[in-house]
Amino acid sequence: MGRKKYSIGLYAACLLCAAVSGITLPARAQDKPSLEYEIKAAFLFNFTRFIHWPASAYTSPDAPFVIGIVGNDPFGSYLDDLVKGEKAEGHPIIIRRFPDGGDMSGCQLLFISAATPAKLKAALALAAEPGVLTVGDTGTFISSGGMVCFFKEDNRVKMEIKLAAAKAAQLEISAKLLQLAKVK
Repeated sequence: MGRKKYSIGLYAACLLCAAVSGITLPARAQDKPSLEYEIKAAFLFNFTRFIHWPASAYTSPDAPFVIGIVGNDPFGSYLDDLVKGEKAEGHPIIIRRFPDGGDMSGCQLLFISAATPAKLKAALALAAEPGVLTVGDTGTFISSGGMVCFFKEDNRVKMEIKLAAAKAAQLEISAKLLQLAKVK
């Protein structure tokens, strides 16, 4: 298991470096997500290492760390494979999908896929509780109340972080992560 953790961490770090430096990686099989979403998946996984969630974010001390995917899932099984057997602050990481919204309670991180403004607003309203990090990749995500938004610039995946919203949710973001982001 130690070797697997090292290799997944190394792969995620390589994807992160590729995203930051603009290096392109070879294309993958069609059943995998695009390179862009592999990089975004690596970011989601690494958020568990560079953001601290309050104890109140968990329903119990042994509850899992839940990454929720709201709406269309651009990651397929790739994100599941990336986090398999991994932990966040001692909690096993699991993925839950909410294609039509619904009860997202118990999630610590929500990736809200591209949606109509009304659906985006509804998903953010459901996620508006302490200890939930909201992440998206639409142009209006931050202005709609989201915390972290992925965007492409110069063919690179970058992110914008609304620090006040994260602090209001009682999340502590590492300075290392903030250095990689455009902070609002």
